Amino acid sequence: MLRIITHIERLLLTHDCVILPKFGGFVLQILPATYEEEEHSFRPMRKEVMFNVTLQHTDGLLSESYMQTYGVDYRKAQLMLEEDIEALNVSLEQDKRITLGRIGTFSIGEEGQTIFTPGDSGVFNADSYGLSSFHFPVLRSLEEEREEVALLTGKKKKDVFYIPVSRKLIRGVAASAAAVALFFVVSTPVKEVNLSAYTASFVPTEMINYRFEEPISQLEEIQVSQEDEMVAEVTPKIEATKETEIAKAASAPEVKKELVAPAPKVKSVAPKKMYHIVIASFPTEEQANEYISGVDRAQCKNVSKVVRDGKYRIYADKFNNRADAESYMATLRKIEKYKDAWLFISR
Repeated sequence: MLRIITHIERLLLTHDCVILPKFGGFVLQILPATYEEEEHSFRPMRKEVMFNVTLQHTDGLLSESYMQTYGVDYRKAQLMLEEDIEALNVSLEQDKRITLGRIGTFSIGEEGQTIFTPGDSGVFNADSYGLSSFHFPVLRSLEEEREEVALLTGKKKKDVFYIPVSRKLIRGVAASAAAVALFFVVSTPVKEVNLSAYTASFVPTEMINYRFEEPISQLEEIQVSQEDEMVAEVTPKIEATKETEIAKAASAPEVKKELVAPAPKVKSVAPKKMYHIVIASFPTEEQANEYISGVDRAQCKNVSKVVRDGKYRIYADKFNNRADAESYMATLRKIEKYKDAWLFISR
C-alpha cells in the first residue's frame, strides 16, 4: 500500500487530479488569498487536497506511473494498481483509520461513511513557494499617539497667546484684495489713445489681410490723369505681366494621385478537434509498436498511435465528431479486453 502513496504524491505535484479506479479521486482545490479581520492576519494563495468519491473512472495516470517506475507493460501495471487499491480498502475496513503520508487521513464515521481529512499541503503549493501567513497589527490613531507623547515628555507648555480670528473675516479680506488687484490690472490707460481703433470702416479687415494666390485675370479700369503717352507705356507692361503669369501656370507639373489597394485580410483557420478512442498508453515507441502488432484488426481496423507530451497513446479509431466517438467507445467497451478504453481529444 505504501507504494501507491508515493505515486499519488508524485503525480499531485504535476496534476490537479489523480483518480484511484473504483475508490475515488484526489483533487487539488485552489484557495485564494484571505484576510482574517479578527486576528489581523493575511494568508497567501494555497492549494488544498480534497477527496471526491464520485471520481472512479480510470484516467491512466497511475498506470503510466507504475509502467515507468517498474518497467512493466500496461496490463501488468493495471493488475498491480488493483492489488494496491484492494489492500487500501482492507486496511480501512479493519483499522477504521489510515494515513496516506502528506496527502491526508481516511477514517470511518459512525454511520459507516468514509471521512477524509487533508494533511499538510505545503509541498503542493509550488506557485506560492516562499510565501507564508503573517500578522499585521492595527495602527493607532494620531490622537492616542499625541496623548502618549505628552505623558512621556511631561514638559510644561510655554506661554502662548491665541488671538481668535473669524474665518469669514479672512475670506472677506482675501476677496477684497483680489478684486482691487484685478481692477488695476485690467484698467484702460487714458493718456495715449489710438484714434484709428475707434474709426469705423466700410471695408472688413479680413478682405484687407487676404492674399490672392491666383493671377490677376482682368483689369477693370485704368485711370490716366493727363497725357496719352502714359497709356502707351502702361498697356504693354500689363500685357507682359499677363503672359509671364500664364507661362508659369502652364509650366507647373501636374501631380498624379495613385490609389493604393488595401491588402487582403488573411483569415486564420482554427484547427479541428480529433477524438481518439485510446486503449493503451506506453512511454516508448517500441512498446507501442509491439502492442499494435498484437491487436486484432477485425476488432480495431484503424488502430494506430498518437504522440502527446512524450507518451505514445494507442487508439482503436479516431473521429472528428464527439457523438460518433462516444458511440464507438461504448461499443468497444463491451469487449472484455478493451473495457477500460477512454476518450482522448486533440487538435
